Amino acid sequence: MKLAVFGATGGTGRPLVAQALERGHAVNAFVRALPSDDALAGADRVVTGDARNAAAVESVLRDVEAAVSALGPRGPDPGTSYADAIGTITRAMVSGGVRRLVITANSRVLDDRPLDGEFAAVSQEHRDALATLRASDLDWTVVATPMLSDRDPSGSYECTVGARGRGETIARGDFATALLDALDREAWVRQIVDVTGPGRT
Repeated sequence: MKLAVFGATGGTGRPLVAQALERGHAVNAFVRALPSDDALAGADRVVTGDARNAAAVESVLRDVEAAVSALGPRGPDPGTSYADAIGTITRAMVSGGVRRLVITANSRVLDDRPLDGEFAAVSQEHRDALATLRASDLDWTVVATPMLSDRDPSGSYECTVGARGRGETIARGDFATALLDALDREAWVRQIVDVTGPGRT
């Protein structure tokens, strides 16, 4: 499968690209700036730019079969940049005829309780992005988790469709695995899937 990967050099994007290539997928990578290392050496195409820019997004989606976004809001007060980016990606996919989209979120998309605390704006951005997907006719999946960890991946994860799982964290490498697995799981289409590390991590 040929994939467009958004946020390809971020903490989740790097293992996502590496694992996609290991699985035999071709990758078009979208990044804000070119990396200083060879993390994208195996990519078919690398597009730099802002994911809110329609022309740049359309370029990376050319000739792909699906898209995976490892983008996320930046900082505790991200404004609307993340939700705007997901909106741009969604519109470009609809107009370009690319139907399968997998994005990341935090687990607060699984409830509608009032948001508070330092990162309330981040959770709101995720909820706004979800609303955009629900209003589209794309075959989307939101892979959510309470918290990401930089620890070594375990090679497995637990998943719960449509509800919070029992764990609290997941290693970024395992999260990347779940994002790629989502592409082939029909039962996850138009669903939110909460994923955490094995056991009660």
